[in-house]
This record gives sequence, C-alpha cells and structure tokens, in this order.
Amino acid sequence: MSTEARSKSSCRALDDEVVVPLLARLTTLKTILASTPESASSGAGAMRSEARALLEKIERQMAQLKDVVGRIDKTEKEIRYSFDPVERHVDDAIRAADKMEGICSKLREVDAEMARIQAKVHKAYNLAKDCGQEEGDRAPSRRAVAFSHGGSSVINERTEEIWRSPQMEHIRLVVRGLDEQLRGCLICLAAFPEGDAVIKKRVLIHWWIGEGFVSSSKEGSRRFKDLVDKGFIIPLGKDHCDKIHRCRLMPWLRESLAGLANRNNFLDAEESTDFTGRSRAFLRSRRTSSPLNFNPAVRTVYNMGQKHVQLDKGCFAGKKNLSSLQLGQWREFAPLEQVTNPDRSHIEVSGTERLAELGQCNNLRYVSFRGISRIETLPDSIGKLRHLVVLDLRACHNLQELGQEVTKLDHLQYLDLSECHLLTGMPKGIGRLTRLEVLKGFVIANFKSKDLCHLNELAKLPQLRKLSVIIGKTAVPAAGEFKKLGEFKSIKSLTIAWGVLFSTAEDKSTNTSAIANMEFVLPPHLEKLDLRGFPLPDFQKWAHPKHVKKLYIRGGNLRTLGEDQDWEVEVLRLRFLKDFNYDHDRLQHSFKKLTSDLTLIHECPNFNT
Repeated sequence: MSTEARSKSSCRALDDEVVVPLLARLTTLKTILASTPESASSGAGAMRSEARALLEKIERQMAQLKDVVGRIDKTEKEIRYSFDPVERHVDDAIRAADKMEGICSKLREVDAEMARIQAKVHKAYNLAKDCGQEEGDRAPSRRAVAFSHGGSSVINERTEEIWRSPQMEHIRLVVRGLDEQLRGCLICLAAFPEGDAVIKKRVLIHWWIGEGFVSSSKEGSRRFKDLVDKGFIIPLGKDHCDKIHRCRLMPWLRESLAGLANRNNFLDAEESTDFTGRSRAFLRSRRTSSPLNFNPAVRTVYNMGQKHVQLDKGCFAGKKNLSSLQLGQWREFAPLEQVTNPDRSHIEVSGTERLAELGQCNNLRYVSFRGISRIETLPDSIGKLRHLVVLDLRACHNLQELGQEVTKLDHLQYLDLSECHLLTGMPKGIGRLTRLEVLKGFVIANFKSKDLCHLNELAKLPQLRKLSVIIGKTAVPAAGEFKKLGEFKSIKSLTIAWGVLFSTAEDKSTNTSAIANMEFVLPPHLEKLDLRGFPLPDFQKWAHPKHVKKLYIRGGNLRTLGEDQDWEVEVLRLRFLKDFNYDHDRLQHSFKKLTSDLTLIHECPNFNT
C-alpha cells in the first residue's frame, strides 16, 4: 500500500472509529436533554440552558474537526488518543442523565478537552517538521535522554536502532491496547526516577487510589499483578519472604511511557517549577525552590525528590480538583539508615500553617506527609476531606496529636502512624471509621483517659485486616484490654511493639511481672504475627500463636520457643535476640513446615546451627 493510501486509510479510521461514534453519542445526549421534564427551579433551568448551549458548541466544534481530520496524516495517532477523555466525559454525562448538574459538569469538561484538541491540531500544522510524529513513537531526543539520565548525554546509534525496532513498536501497541485504568496505572511509573529506582507496591497503589484508577488496595493489588504478568514491571522479592512488595520498571519502557504521559498532559518531560497548564505537579528540584503554588486544574502534587518544600500562601485554597497530595517521602529507608543518614529520608516543609487550607481540597483521596518534620498536629480542616481513602503520616517525628477531626474521615481505608514517637494516644472515635482496613502505629493509652481510643473500640471495625500496636513505656492498659484482640475476626496481620519498659534491674523485674499479667488472646484468623522488643523469656508463657503461618520476632528478652511440636508456621524470622538459646534440631522438631529458604536467624549469637 502506498504512503498516500495508508494516510487516507488512517484518516478514515479516525473518522469512523472516533468522530462518528462521538457525534452519535452527542445526539443521544441531545435527545436526553430534550426529553427531560422542565423544572420549576430557576437554578435547574439555567443549568439546562447552559447544557444546551454547550452541546451545540461542542457539536459545531466536532463538525469542524471532522473536516480537519480528513486531512490528518502522521498526526492521526496523537489526535486519536486526545479523544479518550472526551469519550469518557460524554459517557459519564449520559450515565448522569437523571442529574442536570452532573450533565452540565461533564459537558464543561468536554468543552475544555475540545479546546485542547483544537490547540493540538493547530500545533500539528504550524510547528517544526517532526511535530506530527507521536511523541511516544519518536526515538528519544538527545535532550530528553540527557534529562532522564541526570544531564549525561548517553544516546547512541544502538539506542535509536532499538527504539525504531518492530519489537518496540509492538510494545507501544500493547500499551495502547490496555484498558484506560490499567494504562493509567502503568503511565504513573514513568514519573519515577530513571535507573534502578525501587518502588514499593504500596506507593503505587496509594497513588492509583488518588488518581481514581483503582478504588481499593485489593483492586490495586490485582492491577499490580496484571502489570507484572504482562511484563511491564520487574517484581522484586526479598530473602526469606514469599510475597512481592517492590518492583522496578523495565528500563527500555520508560521513554515510551514518558512520551505517552507527556502527550496526555500527565507528565512534564523536563524538570520545572512552572505547573501552568499541567494536570499534575511533580516536585523534583534538589535545591530550595520558590514557594509551591499550582493552578486549580492540578489533580496531583507528588514530591519525587525535593528535600525542602515551601508552601505558598493560598497554596491549597480553592484547589477542588486536587485528588492526590504526596508531599512526603516515597522511597523506603530502614530505621538504621534514617538515623545514620537522616538527610536522605528527611523532608522539610515550611509554611505548614498553610495545611489549614486543605479542607478546601474536598476531593482529596490520597494524602502522604511521610517523613516530614515540623508537623506537630493535623489541622481541624482535615475532617472536611470526606473522600480521603489513604492518610500516611509515618515518621512524622514531631507529630504530637492527631486531633479529633480525623474521626470524621468515614471513607478512610489506610492510616499509618508508625514512627510517630511523640504520640501518646489516638482520639476516641476511631471506631467510627468502619471502612478502615489498615491501621499502623496504634498507641496503647492510659486506660483512665476518656478522650483516647482503646482496643475495645477497634473491635467495631469490620474490615480491619492489618493492625500494628505500640505498647510504650508510659502505657497503662486496662485490665483484659489485650484479650479484646480475640474479637478482631477480620485481622490477618498483627504487629505488637513493646517500648523501653525498664532501665534498671529493679525496673526490669517489676515490669516483667506486669507484662506477664497482661493476658493476650490473638485474633482467630491471624496469619502473620510480628513481635518487636518481646519482653518475656519463655514464649510458651505468653499467647499461643501456633496457627499463624508467619512468625517474626525482632529484639527483646526471648530465650526459648518451648518444646511444642504442632506449629503451623511456614515463614520464620528471628532477629537480634541475644538471649535466644535454641538449636537447629529443636527448631526442625517443633516447626515441621519450615523450609530453609523461608527461615531467617539473624544476630542470635546463642543459636546453635
């Protein structure tokens, strides 16, 4: 087939497959508007008039574009994918047929997308000779490659040869063939740094929730598996663990995704603090930059590597489109690394009083302040974020009080307060967060306090599957409080961390006795038990977690696991137990389901192999 024939065929495909079906949908919407009964409300009447005017304007624009499309050749693919959000908004408008406000809102979004398409068509016919080529299909330019590799020019003939190969063209076709949500999940990976960046599965899923690509961690896990199965990401396991919690993007895929992301206004190809016209603001500057502000259309603010963030006055005011706010640290750092090299994990945010404006961002679904200093309490306005699903406050070392307003976040599924060492308790009312699935860093409070939450309240959470509890040196639990754990029927994973409970031999004797009197009953369907700073020498004198599949014990006074032979444990990790006096034969005798590849004995000097 000649080049001219292929061009005409391509244009006909865009006309037949995109423009004509869209015109048909608009006709359907026109019929719906005509058949909707008139309302006596003046507001509804005004919306109807606006919807009709917008619909007529969009039909005229579509007709004009239909004529232009007939002359499109190499720019066809770029224009084609620009229609994706238009189709989505029109479908949403049809689904919202019973609500005039919903129709009008979606038509406004269609109007905005049409303006962007017109701008792209204009650009395609007025810019340099290579502008008609799809960015995702072009071999990466020297400038783009230099940017993605931190300024070093590494492009060579072999790179361009690989890029133009039939295999790479096949990969690009596969990416385009993904459903919209999965393609969005994949494109997110292009925003992370080039090279060997290891990304936690949790980090991706939380961002996907913020973007609306998935609605829950469970759905996010399925999407993650889809990307692994299709070969887009490399799953990274850990020694002595049978689960995948980390990944890395296939290195040859990033440039293709970056082109696709840039074309869809998802990702800026260069480091910039100018977020004008962008739907997402990525903070990458390693030096102190100008105060953060962004336009009201921005949906995501994501800190990819900026160590100091200065919030501008009015930074969050009126930002109703904002759905994801990641100001904190996305990378994972071990506790020891945080202490020895705090500059790597530390994020400093100035102007934290601006966080009081967050209540105006009422479409936020994901907020992470992980690793940020200077946050001492959450603003009261946090209670207005009624769509918030994920709140990550891990390692906010100055956080002293969570605040009562957090108990109003009735869509919350994930709350992480780990390593917030100044917290002495959590507000009463956490039990009202009935969608909560993961709660990390729950502090056992003084039982006499009437304003703080206790374990018996958490028993009301029907979906809670993962819980970590901190028993600090000032904890005064109620009698039988830990027996309540036996009522947590949904919990699969439980972590209990004991703080420094004694400083002298006398204190040690007193506290060991007090701990021995704490009665523990474990959740009936528990699969993983993680104990840190375990204070007793004999495990048999504590609870009886024989049915758990995974047992982790890190630090503490443990000397023996006893002589029982009916353990169901399949994964065992014992670390930093200086008094642990046990041997390999006894271990095999008691834990018959253990295998060597899922067993870790580390820094236990008295363990006899």
